[in-house]
Amino acid sequence: TRDVHGRATSVACWNHPEYVAFWADTVEDLFRSYDLDGLQWGAERQGPLMNVISPWNNDPPTCFCEHCEARGRAAGIDPERARKGFEELHAYCQARMSGAPRPADGVFVGFLRLLIRYPEILAWEYQYRLGREAIGEAMYRRAKSVKPGAEIGWHVDHQPSSWDLVYRAELSYEEMAPHADFIKIIAYHNVLSPRIRDWYLPRFRKTIFGELSLNDSLNLYYDLFGYDRKAEPALEELGRRGFSPDYVRRETAHSVASANGRTKIYTGVGFDVPGSPPDDPDTVHQAAMAAFAGGAHGLV
Repeated sequence: TRDVHGRATSVACWNHPEYVAFWADTVEDLFRSYDLDGLQWGAERQGPLMNVISPWNNDPPTCFCEHCEARGRAAGIDPERARKGFEELHAYCQARMSGAPRPADGVFVGFLRLLIRYPEILAWEYQYRLGREAIGEAMYRRAKSVKPGAEIGWHVDHQPSSWDLVYRAELSYEEMAPHADFIKIIAYHNVLSPRIRDWYLPRFRKTIFGELSLNDSLNLYYDLFGYDRKAEPALEELGRRGFSPDYVRRETAHSVASANGRTKIYTGVGFDVPGSPPDDPDTVHQAAMAAFAGGAHGLV
């Protein structure tokens, strides 16, 4: 990938034809070389928008390589406008993180203003996601060409399953279904608690939710994702008490509804995940049962 300044990074680009071919060829080799029943594949990456507003680091957003630019033009997007929009959004969020004064019209209004001035930001983000799905589709078709009965599905990691609204908005699981025999969602109830405390709340407060207290931001999160704030940890409990089995049930039920009968949902139930509060065997059992209560077709 190349960032908004044209600098190469150490991460491969979804839209590079040789990278797409690498994964498709790898899958074909696996199914020709071994008697496999199926395959689960995942890549734990955020899109460029979430990398800016919920950043893991201070790096500029990607990708603006020749292949991404060609994809953007084919979709009617001006790559230079997208580049400029992301450059300004990155500078805006970095200024917030460094403690710059609150903009006159407010932090969130400043973020929204950039999206309005540069609608190419959202369009470019969507093309990033479509490029990622194209790799999945290429792998799916290649595996099926070798073994039509193989079960091919995708791992949806914890961030997009449980706190990335951008990912959720881009594609429903039903829209992923034509190249997915199953979707394995991560619903790790226990470790979600410290992840929301340490990853979700502070990052968004520094970038676009500067007007919200941490408690208000937590309640907004619960409401937007349809989780029961009465059942889940309060702000002072985050990191000390895990999320409840009810979270597993609700996220599974949401995923089943999003798939709309077009593909199967396998729920990933977590225990002994590094960084978790101490696990309780009975709660893990309840979480597993909650996944099936939510309509899961299987359990991982």
